Amino acid sequence: MKLILIRHVETIANYQKKYIGSTKSDYTNRGKKQIIKILKGIENEKVDKIYSSPLPRAFKLANKISNKLDKDIEIQNALKELNFGVFENKTYKEVKAEYENEWNEWINDYINYKIPKGESLKEVYKRVSSFLDSLKESNKTFLLVTHGGIIQTILTYLLDLNINDRWHFKIPPGSIVEIEYKDNYGILTKLNTNKIID
Repeated sequence: MKLILIRHVETIANYQKKYIGSTKSDYTNRGKKQIIKILKGIENEKVDKIYSSPLPRAFKLANKISNKLDKDIEIQNALKELNFGVFENKTYKEVKAEYENEWNEWINDYINYKIPKGESLKEVYKRVSSFLDSLKESNKTFLLVTHGGIIQTILTYLLDLNINDRWHFKIPPGSIVEIEYKDNYGILTKLNTNKIID
């Protein structure tokens, strides 16, 4: 199996450094320019199937890629970003001011702590790994349009790393990552950050 992982391009909320999981946010001008570079970068890829997060910031990009590669998209809920619950659409400072206790609990156990009205990282890991298990025995190439946290989760799972190791991967908006998985062994073959595709 080969995976081409694409993080959605920069949004206004990204630029404002807000926590956004389920929140809608439009692209910035920089994000719109990133789309052009992404489409150019993947135009020669031979892809068997495209999967996308249902969230608009990912799905709109997936639509453009679908048109470019002439491949249908399948919406996959497992590719949604972590739901930040009461932290949604707030900056770090706003969360600390409004939800200090919840923030401290999350920081102390970010894997297991379930944000009020949101999700825990453990829940995200479970849904992502279950989806990957349905693909990884295939010899096909899949293109996934998703979110930074989900790409980190995919990498830790397929590279057989600890869930805490996700923080070793910085996945800015507009990043393209490729990973090959065969015989229960994952290899990271490409990591293009937005420094390259800006």
